[in-house]
Amino acid sequence: MKKNLMTLAAVLCCTALFTSCGKNNPDQPEAPDTTPVSAVMTYKFTVTEDLFNAFTLTVEYYDAAGALKTETMTSAEWTKTIKSNKLPATLGGRVTIKLKDGFDPTKEGVFSAKHLYHYEYYVVNKNNEKLGSTVSSSSNGGVDMAYNKVPDYAERYLDKPIMKFLFDFAADGTAKSGNWE
Repeated sequence: MKKNLMTLAAVLCCTALFTSCGKNNPDQPEAPDTTPVSAVMTYKFTVTEDLFNAFTLTVEYYDAAGALKTETMTSAEWTKTIKSNKLPATLGGRVTIKLKDGFDPTKEGVFSAKHLYHYEYYVVNKNNEKLGSTVSSSSNGGVDMAYNKVPDYAERYLDKPIMKFLFDFAADGTAKSGNWE
């Protein structure tokens, strides 16, 4: 009987030992995934009603696959959020203008050619969890002028954007300012 009790005690000790030494401890959380896999950027361009009504405003931007896309602004504000398919990636946008046919430069009053751009970006892991902080910036510019000066303004921006920003994201998720030219 004593031998059976000793055997039973040994089996219980071994069972307890192996049960408590398992690899998965449900009380210990998994380490967070800190590997960036894509960048998320929101583009926003805003112009005055005068600019919107007198000009065709064309937005060029990089999409999720890194392809350059073009859209015409259909209102005085244009916003889009893009999540890159992978890193490294290039994301950014720019706006060009072209004076619409039929613009009347003899109109009296002040023409407001003001504009604003805003962007924000961050990187995410494979679970779409944000890593680090959001970087954002805004910039505005433009001028008020007489209507008869608008054709000269249009000529000045014939081959260059009125607003632009571009970022190159490395495989590690870091971003540096890029150049459209």
